[in-house]
Amino acid sequence: MAQNRTLVRSITIQPGTATAGEIAKGQRLRIVDIQGGQIGDFVALKHEDPAEHLDVTYTNWANLGWRWKQGATIFTSRMNRMWLIADDPTGVHFTGGGFCSNDARRLFIDPDDTTKGCRDCLQDALEERQIDKQFLHAASCFNVFMNIDYLADGSWDSKPPITRPGDYIELRAEMDMIWALSVCVIPFAINRSDPTPLRVDILQ
Repeated sequence: MAQNRTLVRSITIQPGTATAGEIAKGQRLRIVDIQGGQIGDFVALKHEDPAEHLDVTYTNWANLGWRWKQGATIFTSRMNRMWLIADDPTGVHFTGGGFCSNDARRLFIDPDDTTKGCRDCLQDALEERQIDKQFLHAASCFNVFMNIDYLADGSWDSKPPITRPGDYIELRAEMDMIWALSVCVIPFAINRSDPTPLRVDILQ
């Protein structure tokens, strides 16, 4: 259960958009699924060196598996400790990296699609903070609340998120960072029915 902490700020992010912010070492970042059944693409960059980023591949190596658990450490592309998973009641996320994008939508949905994907929204959010979009890497993406199973035949199965209204994941910052979160608009089964907002709480 999440403990009572001092709320520094709270940001609600609408579907099809992304927001970036700062967090200091020792603070906590809580991603809340307000209505349930919604995923978000989460990235983080070292504050003083955005070339060093959250890295799902190295984190999977360090944790000896792709299903991260409460108490696990999330590592950077240089194998430094970036986050501690402090509280995670649902424990279901995808750690294979990558985000949807307009490029992917044009390939898989409609060649004339102009909808921005999570990658495009995250790039916009980072550029608003004067961070070049080239610092955003596919391996930096932690797909929060995304429910994917790897199957024995080598395929994977996309299922709706298991989150209910108010479910969350809480991360403790192990360094000063820039973070960004997008709210995915890909329909069922990646999300449940209509996309809904996520909320980010920064806690002291």
